Amino acid sequence: MSTDEDGGPTFTLSSAFRPGTTADDAVARMVAVLDTQDAAPSIERLRAWMLAAGDVRRGEVCVDLGSGTGTMTRRLASLTGHDGRAVGVEPNGALREVARARAEAVGSIAEFEDGLATAIPFDDGSVDVVWCERVLQHVPEPEVAVAEIARVLRPGGRALLVDSDHDTRVQSDIDPDVGHAIKRAFMGQVANPMAARHLPRQAQAAGLLIDPDVGSSALVFTPEQIGDSDLFRLAADQAVADGLVTPEQADAALRATQESVRAGWAFAAVTVFGFVCRKDWD
Repeated sequence: MSTDEDGGPTFTLSSAFRPGTTADDAVARMVAVLDTQDAAPSIERLRAWMLAAGDVRRGEVCVDLGSGTGTMTRRLASLTGHDGRAVGVEPNGALREVARARAEAVGSIAEFEDGLATAIPFDDGSVDVVWCERVLQHVPEPEVAVAEIARVLRPGGRALLVDSDHDTRVQSDIDPDVGHAIKRAFMGQVANPMAARHLPRQAQAAGLLIDPDVGSSALVFTPEQIGDSDLFRLAADQAVADGLVTPEQADAALRATQESVRAGWAFAAVTVFGFVCRKDWD
């Protein structure tokens, strides 16, 4: 892994959204990815549905686990009000500082603390709502994190778990076999790439009750976003390094992608799922 002048790791598929990835370039790219996803209408629809199903109320204590730039922490704070608390728990110090600055800029009462999904800094039974969005895909031991979420919830508390299944990724205008190989290379760099499909089992093992209505939404990237993002190039390079495709196949896929971007019909998407889980009163 390469580093920049401040000594932190630069942005790679394997280092993205890790606690120690704090180099300026890497942080800028992570923030750009999060901001792009925040702006996606499909993500907003899923978030709105999850918040309504979770019934976040004034005066409650809410934890935004893996809070990133703090977008959802601020939103939770607007729902809990001064009578409650909304705390973003984020292990990446650089992202935590971005979140604090953005909250201060809009006068939000959101709070931010250091902490891991596998070691949440709250007492047993002290939290009403845990929001955890697209975090467990980056956690090597997601079952430990889900058990931690269950531990901190009060009886009647809700865990609002939103995550991706990267095996659902689709992209237009490239050879299907090459596309599958590049997707395999991408998934090999993600700690828990099929996070969403495992959540029902993990939640049940942690003693949580899962609402039967499961939300889902395709995170669809615009042609401009596909053209501007270097994630596909990084995945193609990784596929070559893994011996899954030849350099010529990777170059052809990249050319086809850019041609579809210029033509305006480029399409890429991944499915995101939302689970409402509840801690029983017993």
